[in-house]
Amino acid sequence: MAASSEAQARASVEFVESSVLEAVVPSSDIDIEAELGSWDGPTEDGGSILPFLSQRHVLLLDELLAAYIVFRTPSLDDDILKSYLARLLVNVEAFAFSTSPPPEQEPKDVPPKELIHSSTINHTDEPTVVNHGEGDDAYTYVIWKVDIFIARPQGRFHKPGVYFQPTASFKPAERPKKGALEDEYLPSRAPTALNLLQSFETDPALTGIHPRLSAMRISKVTPSAPVAREMARPIRNGQRPVFRVLPALAWRIRYSRTQASLSDLSLMASLDLEVAQFSTYDVRIKNVGLTLHGGNVKALNDEQDAAAVHRPGDQLTYLYKIKPDLAPDGTPSLGSKGHCLTLTIEANVSISAQCRPNVGIEWRTPVDFVSEQAASLMKAAHRSSSSAIQSTNTHNPDALPAHDTQIKPGPEATQDDINITLTVSGPPQVRVGEIFTWDVFIVNRSQKTRRLAILVIAKRKRDFERHQSHPSTSSAGGLRSEKELLTTAVVDENIVYAKQKSARTETSELICLTTDIRLGQLSPGSCYTADLRFLALSAGVLFVESIRVIDLNTNEAVDIRDLPSIVAVESERLQ
Repeated sequence: MAASSEAQARASVEFVESSVLEAVVPSSDIDIEAELGSWDGPTEDGGSILPFLSQRHVLLLDELLAAYIVFRTPSLDDDILKSYLARLLVNVEAFAFSTSPPPEQEPKDVPPKELIHSSTINHTDEPTVVNHGEGDDAYTYVIWKVDIFIARPQGRFHKPGVYFQPTASFKPAERPKKGALEDEYLPSRAPTALNLLQSFETDPALTGIHPRLSAMRISKVTPSAPVAREMARPIRNGQRPVFRVLPALAWRIRYSRTQASLSDLSLMASLDLEVAQFSTYDVRIKNVGLTLHGGNVKALNDEQDAAAVHRPGDQLTYLYKIKPDLAPDGTPSLGSKGHCLTLTIEANVSISAQCRPNVGIEWRTPVDFVSEQAASLMKAAHRSSSSAIQSTNTHNPDALPAHDTQIKPGPEATQDDINITLTVSGPPQVRVGEIFTWDVFIVNRSQKTRRLAILVIAKRKRDFERHQSHPSTSSAGGLRSEKELLTTAVVDENIVYAKQKSARTETSELICLTTDIRLGQLSPGSCYTADLRFLALSAGVLFVESIRVIDLNTNEAVDIRDLPSIVAVESERLQ
């Protein structure tokens, strides 16, 4: 029995030493079993396992690649081969690296290679077994088909390339069941380990005690010779070709805020998709999708034709409207960094008539919906923000603060100072010379009763002409010395009078007929609807400077500048 175990161990060692493992990527979809069966060429050592197979030279980033892991071993009986394959553990790794040295200006701390894929072949995957050759050239080919995703490396590699490194290890034989007479890794009649406490057996103090400490407990155990030879030498790898990698598509997403109501936090997302210019492959884009975690996405463009062929350098633009889910206080439900935008692209690349790989892109990026908006606007548009503290010494609680006395909010301002919702809506077009109204809907979201006032601040035109100083012609001061320091000419009453008389008067384009709106008592959670009346005096797009909301109890104020535009047309042009 011992001789039989030793022969079996020797056979397993020969199986490990005479086998070869290699990864191949065919240039087209072929029946590798049929191709191998019809091949009658010689098997050369040192070359490829399948020299008749034409392989690809270029791979694509984000490609789901179908590769073959080929294991060649001398012909064995089916039962022995099946038992050996059950103990074979095959792992596939893909590495990206630079095929040429980087430029001098780039940093030199880039790692030499980067792991972009790693997977293990499951035992449930049934391989294709093909016997080829006769006599000494008789081999058994075991072929697994695996899907490898060519991920984009994190590092910057100059002219990147990819190579595949399959590895295989021969696992130890399973422990025999109880009652078995032989064990491949524990041969019979093996001496026991040395007793390190054997010298203390003659100690008079240990009469009747036989101390024992096995040397295996404190020293490294070296396995028996068959196991050491079998496990120390891995299965040999065959040829390792290098594939150049190129991106098939390039994309960029830009965001812009639309002119909408204050409570609308939606953004316009523009997706620019470009077929790589340096490639010579045509691309068919099957699907382009955009999803928002914690919100919804609405496509604004027409559906693209999936059968359309795009040449290198073609650019496509997709428009989307993305809107986050809102919390009860009007802020984005997931905060400023919780909303994640996911882009998915499915495309088919025509490298040749027989090679049409598929590309699948999945890219994520966080979206901040509140960073571009001012604090005062966020507070009025369903968001909590800092308030503007009004510094005034007036003793009349009904007196409204002046327009230019508002102070910017400080860091000590709390979020519950005003905390109201203001929604302004108006007609899409108005007639010149006719009165129109804006509807103002106010909701008190704070925890206390408010006394509010709403003012409309018209758009002010500023005279940018600078005053030119003239020699003083005043007769009130008499003669002055040339060496005397004089003040500016603005103190001269003649020039002041002339300046005021010739001042340019600007005509008003829009007049607000509502001086102010005052709310007596607005309890927490209640709402109020008011109207602002306007009169357009000229045609065109007119604007209101801002709407100021003032708390009459604390004199705190907020200016709302994100307001609807007014399109005024002549009477005969109104549709």
